Amino acid sequence: MDNSKNKVTIAAKSNVGNTEYRFNIDFYVFQYDGEYVAYCPSLDITETGETYSQCICSFYEKFQIYAEWCIEHGTLLDDLRNHGWKILKTELRPPSYKTQMGKAEMKRLFDSNVNFERIVSPMRVAL
Repeated sequence: MDNSKNKVTIAAKSNVGNTEYRFNIDFYVFQYDGEYVAYCPSLDITETGETYSQCICSFYEKFQIYAEWCIEHGTLLDDLRNHGWKILKTELRPPSYKTQMGKAEMKRLFDSNVNFERIVSPMRVAL
């Protein structure tokens, strides 16, 4: 799968201004109990699917719903800060890799010896 083509742009009406933020979102895909699971430790977003492709598509849809809801309610930047993100002038920086790997869910994934794939996807959010 060519992740360079998986770019997501989200725009919604907001009272914050006209700033476009660019960032990468990391998530991990693995099989569990016969389903594919996509998990993003920097946002605590999880999605499943019967196939790898369905799981990835469902994850992007869930992320889009999350971002659009937060933008519409004016809570996106606060929610990202609560998840440990740094808000810069035109960039959103996720928590460090070390911080994300310290989460209990990631420790369980690594300790389980399950094969997984890390996907890094560029994103843009216009506020």
